[in-house]
Amino acid sequence: MRESIWKKGVVMGIVFVFLGASTALGMNTVAPSLEFPGIMSHEVQAVEKDIGRQPSLMGNVRVSPGVWNDSYPRMTTNAAGDIIIVYEQEETEDDIPLKTVPVVYSADEGDTWTQQFVFNSVDFYGSGFFSDPDISYNPAQDILWVNTVDRLTQNYPDIMYFIQGDIAHATEAIGYAIGWTSSTNCFEVACTHSNDYYLNFITIDYPGYDMIPGFGWFCYPDYSCPPALGGFYFDGQSKIRTAPVKELEADYNINRWFFVAESEAIEGGTQIVIKSGTTDKALIDSGEQQNGMDKYGDLEQAPGEFLGLGTDPDVSGSGNMVAVVFIRDGTILCSVSSCVATYEPEFSWQTYTVDDTGGASTPAVYMQGNDIYVAYVRDGNLYYRVSPDFGVTWGESLQKNDVNGTVVTEKGSVDVCKLGIAFVDNRNGNLDVYFAEAKGAPAPELTITSLGPLIMTIKNIGDAPAYNISWNIKPTVKEGFIFPGKSLSGTVLGFLEPDQEITVGQKQFLLGFGSIEIVGTAWADNAPLVLEKRTGRLLLFFYIPE
Repeated sequence: MRESIWKKGVVMGIVFVFLGASTALGMNTVAPSLEFPGIMSHEVQAVEKDIGRQPSLMGNVRVSPGVWNDSYPRMTTNAAGDIIIVYEQEETEDDIPLKTVPVVYSADEGDTWTQQFVFNSVDFYGSGFFSDPDISYNPAQDILWVNTVDRLTQNYPDIMYFIQGDIAHATEAIGYAIGWTSSTNCFEVACTHSNDYYLNFITIDYPGYDMIPGFGWFCYPDYSCPPALGGFYFDGQSKIRTAPVKELEADYNINRWFFVAESEAIEGGTQIVIKSGTTDKALIDSGEQQNGMDKYGDLEQAPGEFLGLGTDPDVSGSGNMVAVVFIRDGTILCSVSSCVATYEPEFSWQTYTVDDTGGASTPAVYMQGNDIYVAYVRDGNLYYRVSPDFGVTWGESLQKNDVNGTVVTEKGSVDVCKLGIAFVDNRNGNLDVYFAEAKGAPAPELTITSLGPLIMTIKNIGDAPAYNISWNIKPTVKEGFIFPGKSLSGTVLGFLEPDQEITVGQKQFLLGFGSIEIVGTAWADNAPLVLEKRTGRLLLFFYIPE
């Protein structure tokens, strides 16, 4: 095992901001004294272990090869179309019980699986018991971002990993762990990102502050925080009383990041809280202050609201839309809204019923374009339902497990992406993670088919029209010089039909010498961002692709 590297928090620029809440909320106004955290880094080598396929009647495939209990799957997809799942795995090492986090992927839409990494908190002097893993994929940087937590240690409980987005060829993961000198327990984590930054949400228990949310900003690859921000913040509850919170989930769209959780209602019961903030790099980097705090970086200053009584929330964004699913009295509800990139979210929620049969639990949501996919458990079975119109109407409720009554109903036991569902099943007498293929309704999907220094071609390879195409081209010098070197961006209004393409940018040349990298991004109001990178050399006005 490679020796861990100690890095001081002050060197990494991580600062903890924790301001007391308003006395009108009935909370302690004395801020806890959390010192700069210590940070450790560790490289984890790929294992590349094939997982044997287990055929079944409906295509359920077991993706966790362990002999004990495996649970809490979370999933995403990358630019290559691979499905990536992380989960909790029970195992032993030298007769010592552990709970690790494997990273498995499928390159054939869930038919076969490979275990690429296994994460263990012992690498960071932890207890060896990981829980609540989460994963997100940043297409703008082609990076997978994994968060997990060791609840049984106060040393370095909050642990995160960067993995190359092309996971089939990823040889190592770079892990970082945060620890505080104060006596602080960390219980849950969730993660998401903007195009530029990686976001880590946690809950901590601190004397006088019961299960409060925390929020960190991080950069790839050096794990530094954005220059204008403190890096990590805790919500002192001065704007909205969210604590105590649990069941954290997070996601993003082209305008905003989102954080949802269960929150204890003042009048009793549990309510769904959402907080959100801009993903606009210019605003985040502005350093603007509000109430003596970072306006765009501090979780305490982020706008928040309650969506009503409920449990088991999940959130997904696409384009400028966001969807939140949750349970109320056994009924699955889905609240949907558009949102803008400015500071205030300007939500206008419409709430729809997904399933009112009764007894539903642990819903998961994924949004792509107009389509909303929801997976959930009822009567020990896994169900899947799709809305083609932002939740207004819903298709047939389809059972997706092939052994009746064995799907686990514990919170966090189901997740969904555009290609299928990960779920926990006890058909073998213990808990295993399975995958069920489930492709949604037709939806647009963009790709960049050609990319030059100032021009690119965008094609809709999906099966539904994309509308209002936004794009950006950014040439960056790697060696030498270029002029002017500015990025180009714009929006093409109207529809891009399936199999159609459009060329954007300027048909002119850059001036310069040396090696350049070109990054092109494109997205639509109803299609997520895609990214393409090209490198080449510039000889005066001539660009030579590599």
